[in-house]
Amino acid sequence: MFQTLKNRLRIQTDYIDRELYYSTSKDEWESQMPNNNWCLILISNLDNEVLIDEIISKSITNNVGYICGIGQNHVYIHNQADNEYVERDIGESEFPKSKYHIMTVGDEDLDEGIWFGLNLSFNGEVDIDKIHIIDTDCKWEDEIVKLISRFKEGYLPNED
Repeated sequence: MFQTLKNRLRIQTDYIDRELYYSTSKDEWESQMPNNNWCLILISNLDNEVLIDEIISKSITNNVGYICGIGQNHVYIHNQADNEYVERDIGESEFPKSKYHIMTVGDEDLDEGIWFGLNLSFNGEVDIDKIHIIDTDCKWEDEIVKLISRFKEGYLPNED
């Protein structure tokens, strides 16, 4: 189900029509980010706000259109992405303005967050054709693959 592309794992699935990638924060995540038309799914349950800030900043620089936070830090991810976007938009950041108005959402539950990120991450300003999951916990790869198979079979979160 995985194919390695430049140290980035591509998840091969016909569940969605978008390219789907997975990496951990231990990987070379910065060089693996798409440059346009994409959604970031950021998983974090650890005390790692500096890393989260870095990932969000780089994703905005790389023209992300949607950011989904998952895990115990989902509220922080959601708020920090909004703050970074606004600071850039009003010129209070050393970084350039975002190319798009970035949509953000968060969910603590892995099943719900992954399902939402794969199925409902749309932005009226950009056609999102790639999704990159960055796992800062460095442990969800197998669970994500299982979830995608379950989604394909019809599983919806909150049905159990």
